[in-house]
Amino acid sequence: MICPRAATAKVYLLAGAAEGKDMPGTTMIEIRHKGTGEVIRQVEAASLAGQYLEGAKLAGANFAGMDLTGADFQRADLRDADFTGCMLDRATFSGALLKGAIFDGASLLKADFTDSFAQGTGFHGANLQGAVLRYAKFAEADFSHANMTAVDISMAELACDFTEANLTKADIRGSNLAGAVLDGAILLGANLTDAKLAGADMGSAKVEGALMGGGRKLGPQIFKKKEVRPWWQFWS
Repeated sequence: MICPRAATAKVYLLAGAAEGKDMPGTTMIEIRHKGTGEVIRQVEAASLAGQYLEGAKLAGANFAGMDLTGADFQRADLRDADFTGCMLDRATFSGALLKGAIFDGASLLKADFTDSFAQGTGFHGANLQGAVLRYAKFAEADFSHANMTAVDISMAELACDFTEANLTKADIRGSNLAGAVLDGAILLGANLTDAKLAGADMGSAKVEGALMGGGRKLGPQIFKKKEVRPWWQFWS
């Protein structure tokens, strides 16, 4: 029997009590496709928080607004999945396929995206404070207005939109930011040692105290703003 309140949700709770029997029901969560509504996977649990979904095939899944705290999505196929507004603190996405996934407005405190494949993902306004994104492929991703304080995005592919993102004390060592948009980004105290910044748009970026190669720290800088273009064209 489908609970009336859950019928319009993106994840459905099913009561598994057998009719006519005085026994507790089994709570099932149905993970559905965001476009077709098709059931992709059923999980026997009251919540997806802390669930083990390593290697799961969940492309296009709709998790919008769900509590997924500490969930394990290692090496899962999450292409085009919707995590808008989700609680994903300490969740693990290492090695996951995340191309086109949406994390707008999600809480991702200390989440792990190490070695993930996340081209074209959306993190607009997300809270990634303390998250680990080492060696990840984030080309064409949208991190605009995201809180990325103290994130580890070293050795990553970051030709992304960081417009007005907060990257204070971020570890960006060895990352490729060629062609990235950093207009209005806050990079105070960030470690940019060996980072590639060729062609990056640093207009209005705040970089005081950022660490460059040879231990050199930057003072206040004035960057010339590049031609204004729609953000999705920044990598062209």
